[in-house]
Order: sequence, then C-alpha cells, then structure tokens
Amino acid sequence: MFFRIKIITFIFFMIIASTPSARADTIHLLNGDKLTGKIDVMTNGKLKLTTTYAGEIVIDWGQVLALDSDHKMKIYIKPDQKIETASSTKAELSRTIGHNKDIKTSEVAAINSIPKDYTFKGGIRAGVNKASGNTRKESIGASFDLAYTTGNNRWKTRGNHYWASSKGQRSDYNWLLSADYNRFLDKKIFVTGSGQIQQDQFQDLKLRSLVGTGLGYQFFDSKELALSVEAGPAYVWEDYSTNDSKDYLAGKWGINFNWWVFTDHLNLFHNQMGFISLENSKHWIWQSQSGIMFPIVKRFFGAFQYNYDWTNDPVPGKKQDDSRLMFNLGYSFADFPSLFD
Repeated sequence: MFFRIKIITFIFFMIIASTPSARADTIHLLNGDKLTGKIDVMTNGKLKLTTTYAGEIVIDWGQVLALDSDHKMKIYIKPDQKIETASSTKAELSRTIGHNKDIKTSEVAAINSIPKDYTFKGGIRAGVNKASGNTRKESIGASFDLAYTTGNNRWKTRGNHYWASSKGQRSDYNWLLSADYNRFLDKKIFVTGSGQIQQDQFQDLKLRSLVGTGLGYQFFDSKELALSVEAGPAYVWEDYSTNDSKDYLAGKWGINFNWWVFTDHLNLFHNQMGFISLENSKHWIWQSQSGIMFPIVKRFFGAFQYNYDWTNDPVPGKKQDDSRLMFNLGYSFADFPSLFD
C-alpha cells in the first residue's frame, strides 16, 4: 500500500514538472535594461506592459530593442519601410505569431491593436512686436496649418493674418486662406485640387480667388523629411479697390519642403506657390514662406520665419515685393520626431 502511494505521488509530480509553466514576457530596452510582465498592447508608439510589481507600465516603442514572449500576439507590420506615404498605413498586414517568429521592431506598426489608418499634423503660431519711444510701431501675426491623411487621400489647409500700425495709423493688413486635396495614384504621384482666397489692403487687393488642379510628385514623406512638387492649370479672379478687376487662366506651381536637420532639435522648412497668367506673361505672382523651427517643451515650439511675396506687375503706385521677418511661438498638433522614432 505504502509503495503504491509513493508511485502515485511520483507520477503526480512528474506530470506537474512536465507541464510548461507560463513565462513572463521580457522587454529588452536600448539602454540594456530588461522589464518583465505581460504585453498588453502597442499603439501610437506606446507599449503597455502589465507587471506584478508596478502595475501597468507605458514604454516608448522607440526605446524597445527586442521582445521575448511565449504568448501569441497579433502583430501589424509596416509594408514598406522606405516610403511612408498616406497610402502606406492602409495596406499594413497583420500576423499572429508566437515565440518562434522574428520581426524587427522597426517594422512593427502595432501589437494587439489595429493601427490607425490616418495621420493628423499641423500647428498654430503667433507673434507680437511692439516698439515705443521715437518709433511707435505695433505688429501682430498669426497663422495655422493642418494636414490630414487617410488611405490614398490627403487634405491640407493653411491660413495667416497680419496687422500692423505705425504712429497710430494702420500700416499693414492682409490675410490668406487656402485648402488643398491630394489623391495618391501610387506611392509617389498624386492628383491635386486647390483653392485660395486672399486680401491685401495695402496692395489695393480687395480679394483674390483662385481654384486649380494638377499633378504632384511626392519625393519624400517621412517624419524626418518631406518634399513634394505640383503643377497645373488654375483660374484666378482679382478684385481691386481703386483699379479694374480682372480674371484669367493661369499656370500654377507649388513646392513643399520640411526637413529635421537635427532630429528633435532643429527643423528647416520652405513652402512656395506661384502662378503666371497664360494671357499676359508679365502678370505673375510668387509667394513663399521659409524658416527654422525648434521645439521648446513637449509640443510647443519657436520659429524664425521669412515671408517673401513678389507681384511682377502691381497696380500703379505699389511696390513689386513684400517681405516680412518674424519670430513666432506655436503649438504642434503632432509629436515631434525623436531620435528613436
């Protein structure tokens, strides 16, 4: 009897020993640290790990070197690491994997969560300047830009308003509002449609309205570097305060450039739009915004910006060029790219 009990006890412990034990997931960080627990989800660049010693921990995905796990997880893979266009996220693939599959962390879009198929970015900025004493001058400038992408579609809008007075008299007053729609035919080429309205009191311009279409090419589109060009026909209406109004067919072009020269520290940007009348080649206009931007804290930033506009044949008594140098403070609607993005 005693021998039979020993045999049963031995078999019982052998069964327990042969049962695979649940092993905690391990997170290997770039700095060499290791964290253990249960991986819950990774989305929007944040990995959530549930632990027995600290509850839920949120880890920046850019700090993760590798994962070890015996559990099956649904991993969403980026389809193309070289191009990050608006159409990329919609084509992401999902795989259910266990511990025997190796996937680079840079290729992972999300874990156990469907990644969003849209991006939203942009910002608002404003600057104020006031001088007193022998020179009495005040100026205020404010602007915004927004960009929303989903699938093969991208919408962009921007606007600005500038006001200035000198010795109690208004010396500058103008505003601009524009909207663009881009439809990507593939990862590089897109069809565009655009509209813009503008007023400039001291250029005698009551209202300029423009609608246009065309083709564009996206050379780069990542968090660190973006460059696109576009061109096509447009129709322009110009209404002046003291001169005759006119409308005409024009050729329109645009360039948009954005580059993080030093990631998370210094951004260089240049945007321009121009159009030339197809009826009178002397009538053409060029508008540009160039500058540098630097993060201050979290999503707040400072920017030095230089605007330069050229009107080749202005109304009588007005200058061809307008320029403005500004320092602005602003807020970004999207996180700045970091060194480990």
